Amino acid sequence: MGHSKQIRILLLNEMEKLEKTLFRLEQGFELQFRLGPTLQGKAVTVYTNYPFPGETFNREKFRSLEWENPTEREDDSDKYCKLNLQQAGSFQYYFLQGNEKSGGGYIVVDPILYVGADNHVLPLDCVTLQTFLAKCLGPFDEWESRLRVAKESGYNMIHFTPLQTLGLSRSCYSLANQLELNPDFSRPNKKYTWSDVGQLVEKMKKEWNVLCITDVVYNHTGMSFINNFH
Repeated sequence: MGHSKQIRILLLNEMEKLEKTLFRLEQGFELQFRLGPTLQGKAVTVYTNYPFPGETFNREKFRSLEWENPTEREDDSDKYCKLNLQQAGSFQYYFLQGNEKSGGGYIVVDPILYVGADNHVLPLDCVTLQTFLAKCLGPFDEWESRLRVAKESGYNMIHFTPLQTLGLSRSCYSLANQLELNPDFSRPNKKYTWSDVGQLVEKMKKEWNVLCITDVVYNHTGMSFINNFH
């Protein structure tokens, strides 16, 4: 027999500002928005930028949710609108009372991490992570032996600082080219590419049971890259 779907309920109340509150949920959960005491009997519309199934997420694109009333009661005690949470990420919701915004907030849907040749689940609460400063790893053909130390020490996730070409400051987070792999990882007679990095990451995932993450730092572009536009 399959497991029943887990349902989480978020009560909406008039003028309740929850923009600084983060609701953490899991993929596969059903989130139900229900009317709190202050909104019973009032015309309320809930909007969210959580996408329709199969659609690409667009932070600026909101849609209204339809109310359901399974018991067909005349009051609002059993009325709700829902989201089936299949996509991980951070999403926003807000609701209107008539034509005026009456409240809103954010939800975070945790990802499901898979690792190993059998693609088993790695629970988020079981992640043990070590950070490597990418610029200190040396030539790419030496990475595997250095990263293996983390594996043998019991880590199951490795965090790389950005792997792109660095700016003049040589800061790990000042990037001269957002698209180019740092040439410091290559040797005079061998140029390494993103494909090589991808193959190592895949090997670590399948054979070592180790996942990899890195940073996205669009707001730290070095001057040498900006000068290319002049």
